[in-house]
Amino acid sequence: MEAFEAKQSGLEMAILIKKREMIETGLTYGLTDQKTIKCSQQLDKLLNMYKSTGDFKLTG
Repeated sequence: MEAFEAKQSGLEMAILIKKREMIETGLTYGLTDQKTIKCSQQLDKLLNMYKSTGDFKLTG
């Protein structure tokens, strides 16, 4: 169970980092720039992975 929790914690951290990166990219290049869109797609993948684990405690 601890390995699962560690993996979950790592995924949560990756989501938060990617979210910050997407916001910064959007502010720098605009919301329709390819860099922002690519970052958004990467965040979507991380969120889908997180959702598939069945744990929905991530906030903010």
